[in-house]
Amino acid sequence: MTESTEDFPYTFASAACAGCGGRCCRGEGGYVWVSREELEAMAAAQGMNPGLFAKQYVRRAQGRLSLQERVINGEHFCCFFDRAACCCLLYEQRPQQCRTFPFWERFKADPQNLLRECPGVALKGSSKNYRIHFAAFFLGVTQLK
Repeated sequence: MTESTEDFPYTFASAACAGCGGRCCRGEGGYVWVSREELEAMAAAQGMNPGLFAKQYVRRAQGRLSLQERVINGEHFCCFFDRAACCCLLYEQRPQQCRTFPFWERFKADPQNLLRECPGVALKGSSKNYRIHFAAFFLGVTQLK
């Protein structure tokens, strides 16, 4: 993850989040890394003891802490993704990893998968705005001319 977004080959229009269905919070399995400080803030937001919170919502993976996933019909969901409302239940206390999406180092060199997954992302210099990408995304178009 990085602090600056200037050196990425794309832009992000967060307004697209309102209707995308939480694509960044669901899909294939993975990890949402959390620090102890983030865990404590999330626990406080839920009015829970950090130990109990960790037991219910956190797992250890690769020597680190990660939010648990819920698997429903073969699809993985973050444990804090509200499927009915399509939003994060802990948005204000979400981990740094979530706060910095889609500006992750792994997308910098090859943003093509990200362009297919996130309707708010558009390549810099593109004449297309996020509304066009958003519509194309839902129509199944993966490349815009």
